[in-house]
Amino acid sequence: MNHYEIVFVVDPQLDKEAKLFNKCLSTVKALKGITHRSEDIGIRHLAYSINDKNSGHYFLLNIECNPESLKEIESLFKFNESIMRSSIVKKKRAETDPSPLLTQSQNMQKNNSVIDQADEVIKNNETSENSKEEALSASESESSTSDK
Repeated sequence: MNHYEIVFVVDPQLDKEAKLFNKCLSTVKALKGITHRSEDIGIRHLAYSINDKNSGHYFLLNIECNPESLKEIESLFKFNESIMRSSIVKKKRAETDPSPLLTQSQNMQKNNSVIDQADEVIKNNETSENSKEEALSASESESSTSDK
């Protein structure tokens, strides 16, 4: 049995991607293959647009199966319109560690959440400063009208 890494990108606007991922896993199991790693990496921006789409939902599988069985898995990708791109690469050994792509996506999500929190703090500070300035200008206008 050979080791393979399968990466496929699905149109994120279609809601079938999770079903397709599960179908791939069940097909590997039905073919008496072994799944070493399966990752739903998530939606990422594409390097170039494909079919006028700028982002895609990425999935990664590391499997072990017979070359004959791989043809059946390839047919899942070939005739599915929701798949924008797919890649099947033969590997020398099983990959079980989290992929760099998944790690990078998780780091990007963490960074985005930190940026969102910082933006929220800045907005709150600006709002409180604006309300302080409005209160100060209102009190100044009241004091100038009472002096007259």
